[in-house]
Amino acid sequence: MIKLLSFIILVCYFFLFCNGGTLPPGQAVEETLITILLTRYNKNIRPDEQVSIDITASLQQIVAIDEKQQIMTSSIFFSQSWIDSRLSWMPTAPNNITVVMLPVKSLWIPDTMILNSADASGYLTVSDYSLASVYYTGQVYMILPALTIRTRCSFFVQKFPFDRQMCSINLTSWSQGYNRIVYTENRSLVIDTSGYSEHPLWKLSGTDLDITDAADRAPFENTVNPVISIQLFLQRKPLFFMMNGIFACLILNCVTLLSYPLPFATQIGLCMTCFMTYSVYSLNFSSLFPQQSQYLMMITLYFLLSICWTLLSMTWFIMYNHFTAKAEMPKWLYTFCGLLQRVFCYCFPIPKQDDKSNQKKNAIADNSEDQRGNICSPSNLSNSRISVKVQPKDLKFSS
Repeated sequence: MIKLLSFIILVCYFFLFCNGGTLPPGQAVEETLITILLTRYNKNIRPDEQVSIDITASLQQIVAIDEKQQIMTSSIFFSQSWIDSRLSWMPTAPNNITVVMLPVKSLWIPDTMILNSADASGYLTVSDYSLASVYYTGQVYMILPALTIRTRCSFFVQKFPFDRQMCSINLTSWSQGYNRIVYTENRSLVIDTSGYSEHPLWKLSGTDLDITDAADRAPFENTVNPVISIQLFLQRKPLFFMMNGIFACLILNCVTLLSYPLPFATQIGLCMTCFMTYSVYSLNFSSLFPQQSQYLMMITLYFLLSICWTLLSMTWFIMYNHFTAKAEMPKWLYTFCGLLQRVFCYCFPIPKQDDKSNQKKNAIADNSEDQRGNICSPSNLSNSRISVKVQPKDLKFSS
């Protein structure tokens, strides 16, 4: 009895909750439509003699820029749209289906790839779970998930950290020539930056689109391959490098200048400290960029001039303290200093308090000289007693 009751409950469960494995009428019609569309559909054949591809890119973020390796890493959504007349139908009542979702692996898709990719394979990867929207007109709209792509980019950093760079993402068909695939030229639809997240060190100042023709990679066809170049104009944010590099070295330059009136030992110590600091800064900044001999960076030139300024200061301190003769000043230098004295005395007159203090000093000096003169006068000598000790051997008698 218990087994029979369990069997009845199980049958009721299947009928109530599983609905006997049948589909609703709308889903059944969509299943039939998909079956009809994919029946005898060959994904290896192009939809038309010449397929027009509309490609768009939605820039999400510039993940990283490796200036030493000349590589830009970015996160982008790519979408492609084309017309495939084999996937068109006439929507009818009552369901009136206008769009269906089909797996991308079952459809013909263009072999679009990133021409300047830094990875081993530059093809836009399509997963097994990717779906494409197919409209009743035969238009296929495929959106690829956010791809983290690495592209090669040539950086010109002579004006670092006030430089501007232009990095491009070049898209093309690897095997289909211009007579088979044509890419769009609608500049307003290709690049979308509405969801872009700003990079902490780079500012996206603008975007552009350029379409060029490259040589066909098929040696037996005399055609060209269209290349879509999505150009990103980047401007470096210089605040970080100014505060941690340029401004710090500028303070060290002032320290070197202020070391001139200090004692010799302190001068040499400060100059050696500044010299080592310049060397460390120069090595740190040079490690950020590739080794090249095409141009000299402005910040490297600034560090070199700072090092030369410190070395010249040390040379002057050593020569002045060890190799300069303590002789009288030359006549021409006296004349030059006299000219400088006239200029500075005219520009900066001596305060009156200094004049009074000088007069008091002169009066005291005159009084001291008068007192010395009075002591050595004949009148004072006559009134004073002078005691002289004479030794017997010093006395001589004359006969």
